[in-house]
Amino acid sequence: MGLRVRVVLVILLLLAVMALAVPLALSLSDRRTAALAAERDRHLAALTDAAAMPGIPLQPLVDRYYEVYSEGLLIVDADGRTLASRGLDISAPGARTALAHALVAAPVSPWSRILPWDGHRPLATSAIRRDGELTGAAVLAVDTSTAARDIAKGWLWIGAGCLAFLLLAAMVARTLTRWVLRPLDGLERSVAEMTEGIAGPPADVAGPPELRHFTSAFNTMAQVVRASLDRQRRLVADASHQMRNPLAAVRLRADTLEGYIAPGGRSAYESMTSELDRFENLLQQLLRLARAEQVSGSRKVGLSTVAAESTDLGDVIAERLAFWEPLATSNEQRLRNGAACAAPSVQVPRHEVEQLIDVALDNAVRYAGPDATITVSATRADDTYAELAISDSGAGLPEDDLARAVSRFWRGREDGTGTGLGLAIAAEIAEGHGGAIEVHRAPEGGLVIRYRLPTTDASAS
Repeated sequence: MGLRVRVVLVILLLLAVMALAVPLALSLSDRRTAALAAERDRHLAALTDAAAMPGIPLQPLVDRYYEVYSEGLLIVDADGRTLASRGLDISAPGARTALAHALVAAPVSPWSRILPWDGHRPLATSAIRRDGELTGAAVLAVDTSTAARDIAKGWLWIGAGCLAFLLLAAMVARTLTRWVLRPLDGLERSVAEMTEGIAGPPADVAGPPELRHFTSAFNTMAQVVRASLDRQRRLVADASHQMRNPLAAVRLRADTLEGYIAPGGRSAYESMTSELDRFENLLQQLLRLARAEQVSGSRKVGLSTVAAESTDLGDVIAERLAFWEPLATSNEQRLRNGAACAAPSVQVPRHEVEQLIDVALDNAVRYAGPDATITVSATRADDTYAELAISDSGAGLPEDDLARAVSRFWRGREDGTGTGLGLAIAAEIAEGHGGAIEVHRAPEGGLVIRYRLPTTDASAS
């Protein structure tokens, strides 16, 4: 934006300078042309006065003038016969016409403006009179080269002055635009930090009064938004913690009552304990989400106290597949290790990689259905990122539901036992490390969850 503003200002200044410089340059040419014309008119007047005197030899006078000024001169009588000439004769272009006007005392047209690149020689004329009677005329071919050089020098000075003014104006414009737009740069940085969830410093309050007021209002808004988000996160964590003790007490009393439940109330009792299990799972997931958000926010701001840890994806995949194998077998499902022989290492703590895999495997084992094949693979996406993918050959999700799969509390099936927080937690973990999560339909027909995680090479660079 600053460049565009400076370009517009420079163009406007250039137009303003041109509007002043062009008339000034033309006025300089006109003045120099008029000065040369007046000087040559005086020369012709002196020559015609001398030619009007009887007994004055004209040829030596003409020769002397030519030697001094290098300008052709022609003097004729009233009948147009040449009396003296040097460097100019009556056959020269325009000479006959100029003499005809001079011999009838016709008004002489003004000279055309002399320009630096002109090489023409205008003709100046003057009538010769003796005792008031027209006795002849003189024609002078004026050399304009000196005047053209003077005009060129003047134009160069004008151009240099305009260039210096433009450079100074460009520097002033650059300073002014930086002063005006510096607050906008700070606002852009603050908006980007808010978008990424980074609690950066407030934008500098500088620049014109309007921008200062706007920046102050934005800083206030940013503080309110950050405080609101922080209170929201603390509320989730605090509420989950506060509810664990009463829930544990209810669970203890429910377990104590198990031996006193009559056969007719057994079904209601089991339904109650099932709901308690689901409630405990929900609280546990909420605590994990709050913890993931806190850790993720600390990493984004650069305040994480956890040391960087390199994790071999191949080892973690093999371990988690072995853990989930019994449950998958009981569901008549097959687990397959699709990781490359030399699986990449990622700059993510091992327990978080385990959690990422467990979330995806839990969804696949829970919803892929019997006779499904679940594949976990790890490949290098590029020089700085690895791709961890968990896919299945189950029914998958409709296209409209894929974008909502990572939303909090969203469940693909209303009768499901999940909390709808697993993929949201996984997304927070992946994004907290500068990675990403994607949910698509798998080539084999089910669902594929892809994590994009930074490799150890990216951390080293």
